[in-house]
Amino acid sequence: ALCTAVEAHLTRKHSTAALSAMLCQRSGATRSLLLPFALSLSAVHNAAAFAPTTQARSFVRAAAPALASRAPLAFARPSLKGFKTVSMGLLDGLKKTLGGDLPQRGYDDLIPGTWSFEAGELALKGEVPKTDSKGNSLAMFGGGCFWGVELAFQRVPGVISTSVGYAQGGETAPPHPIYELVCTGMTGHTEVVCLTYNPKEVEYKDLCKLLFSRIDPSKKNQVGNDVGTQYRHGIYTYTEQQAKDAKEVMDEQIAEGRGPMFTELEDAQVFYPAEEYHQQYLEKGGRGGRGQSAAKMCTDPSVATLNPYRLLRLFVLRLSRLCTDPIRCYG
Repeated sequence: ALCTAVEAHLTRKHSTAALSAMLCQRSGATRSLLLPFALSLSAVHNAAAFAPTTQARSFVRAAAPALASRAPLAFARPSLKGFKTVSMGLLDGLKKTLGGDLPQRGYDDLIPGTWSFEAGELALKGEVPKTDSKGNSLAMFGGGCFWGVELAFQRVPGVISTSVGYAQGGETAPPHPIYELVCTGMTGHTEVVCLTYNPKEVEYKDLCKLLFSRIDPSKKNQVGNDVGTQYRHGIYTYTEQQAKDAKEVMDEQIAEGRGPMFTELEDAQVFYPAEEYHQQYLEKGGRGGRGQSAAKMCTDPSVATLNPYRLLRLFVLRLSRLCTDPIRCYG
């Protein structure tokens, strides 16, 4: 039934509202079991948004044409505005399926005394400060999967503390999102690292340059193998001076031939710190249990292992593109 609903939606045989109705026609006793399926469905939808604009878009059931006879595929890259419109429609359907509001996370899992804990308190108040409680400057960057980019900033002298989380979802985005929902790409948030730093020890421009050393600014909604609006890259500023400095760095990148520039430059919105197990994830050992050094000036490569949600999206994305490249995930 889910495959039929997905195929009908992807081939535009039914509207988003009709798809939502299909998912909602379940008894109350089974609603609690639908969340994993709904999340998987939304991941399929998100990956399909980047599928070829050919018969391959109906990849749920359509047989793939022979590679030798297949014409070159054209890929659709929808705008973030249009994507959010569809995504919010599916989120409304998910709300009905769950019989209430979308699940929100609390911040009691975060460790008191850390920047993440303080950021959680600020998120509950809906505040966007310019400094932390100790007067340290703030900076926020989106660079794909937040595990690896956080470790890169941890190693920078002058960076005092880091926290990974979700931001830039806009006014219509659900507040305090959980990781599983953000991974679907439907909430509008992007994975970010929010850090505190001493501007006397490290310049903001150098932090921006570090971000560009880890991304390809000409790739829209993509960093490495991570593809989707939740992995879009951006610089989210807290002051006018930060915005000016970031713009200068971006202009330098374009002058060096790294355009077109799809890296966002926006005012910082409310930062929602991620679950504690994501914080300093690679330093703690990641899924492999082998911690990676966060020592200042360390140059060891940072490598992030796959998680089930990213693996699902990568698999579906590869399937939709009929790609035979190996699946890898770098932090």
